[in-house]
Amino acid sequence: MIDIVVIVSIISSVFSIILAAYAILFSRRVEERLKTNFLILKESLETNQKHAEACLSNIDREAEAIKKTVDNSHKKLHETLNDIKNNNKPPE
Repeated sequence: MIDIVVIVSIISSVFSIILAAYAILFSRRVEERLKTNFLILKESLETNQKHAEACLSNIDREAEAIKKTVDNSHKKLHETLNDIKNNNKPPE
């Protein structure tokens, strides 16, 4: 009877060692996959940040150009209105 207990104990120990080794290998593969995915995500975020900064820079330049155009148009319109006003004055 003791021989059976020893054999079962040895078999279960060997099986436990095999399962532990498999669990370690599996966790290493998962860790490597997670690390790879993290690096890909980090690179993607950095690329998106660069694109966003470039877009914001373009928007700032375009906004400044629009502001200048509106200011010039406003100035010309004001000058035109003044010219119309001065040309339509009744003679004194």
